Amino acid sequence: MILLHIALMILLHIALQDGFLNDEVIVQVNAKEVFHESQVKTRFQIGLAASFETNVPEGLVNVKVTLPKKKLAQSTVLEISAPTSLGVSITADDKIVFHVSNERFRYL
Repeated sequence: MILLHIALMILLHIALQDGFLNDEVIVQVNAKEVFHESQVKTRFQIGLAASFETNVPEGLVNVKVTLPKKKLAQSTVLEISAPTSLGVSITADDKIVFHVSNERFRYL
């Protein structure tokens, strides 16, 4: 008998939110590039620049966001056991900050 270990995959929703101004943005999940766009710009009326989803394995997940032209990079480690939303913003002093939620972010 052969036993296969099948990893449970869970939805990770990533929203690039406030502070993006025509930026090149690279997002890696567990060292795999899942998003790479140039000219990412926040729509100030709704506080959203871009969003996307990816499936990740249950457990610890490393998310790295890089803005190469601004020489910014920041990582966070999430404990994933259910669908998760991760908001990413750039502060006025050019820091990348993360906001984790068990519910999807809502935009008008």
